[in-house]
Amino acid sequence: MHLLVASVFVLLYTVPASVNAFSSAPVIVPEVHPAHVTKITQLVQAALGDEGDASNNRYAFARDAVTNFQENDESPPSNELVYGELSVEVLATILDAVGVQENDVFLDIGSGDGALVLGASLLYADTTNNGDDASDGGNAMKMCYGVDIVPGLVDRSISHADNLHRILQDNESFLQQSQANIELLLGDIHQPDSQLQNILEETTIAVCFATTWSAENAVGTSLQGRKLPKLSKALSRGLSSGCRVVIIDGKLDEEDGFHWMGDLRIFCPDTAPYSVATLYHKQ
Repeated sequence: MHLLVASVFVLLYTVPASVNAFSSAPVIVPEVHPAHVTKITQLVQAALGDEGDASNNRYAFARDAVTNFQENDESPPSNELVYGELSVEVLATILDAVGVQENDVFLDIGSGDGALVLGASLLYADTTNNGDDASDGGNAMKMCYGVDIVPGLVDRSISHADNLHRILQDNESFLQQSQANIELLLGDIHQPDSQLQNILEETTIAVCFATTWSAENAVGTSLQGRKLPKLSKALSRGLSSGCRVVIIDGKLDEEDGFHWMGDLRIFCPDTAPYSVATLYHKQ
């Protein structure tokens, strides 16, 4: 557990610290080493162009993309889209708490600039492999997807993925061989087309930073206690049984087939002083 970004993980059942909250049968891969998290963070930051004050400028451009999208009459209500972003360190904490298994398929719902998808594609790369068999067990993550409804953000995320590819090609050839495949696409999680529906069915770990949704999608005024009935029903229809789902600052409905497994306190500048990642198992 990365203690700098997580302090509380409340489980539904009392279990030994070494036992994963979601399942005892599948083999859980080891937690990511802090040094590897730092390295992947640096690579993702380079791909995003986050050097010095550049991250502030990138955030501004990302929020401009959201604003431009909201000027379209067919877009969601202006107060339903809020750009927020988790760090790679926080993602590693969340995924280690979930318990990554071999051949997991990751989906970031509302992927924005693509940071979490890029991070997830590298966090569980096998750094002990010699690279000759990287396509066969070189990464616990089989595939990493990101979906966003804002065209400008999807374009930006694809550009950032291209940047990461070039960086790895030039400086980290082994990591490039071990990197999970990435796909970033435009889509509406509430009304998925056939491509997105197939991705939802394939997904085994879904993450959603729910600051994106407010207004009609949320019930309740507390950020951590907001119920998201619209999102809950959409994910219930799309995700397969067994999928592990993490919602940051929002709640899904158990009546939609989501079994609560625990809460994880995380720290994010966008939602100071902290956020709560709620972990579910899709029945």
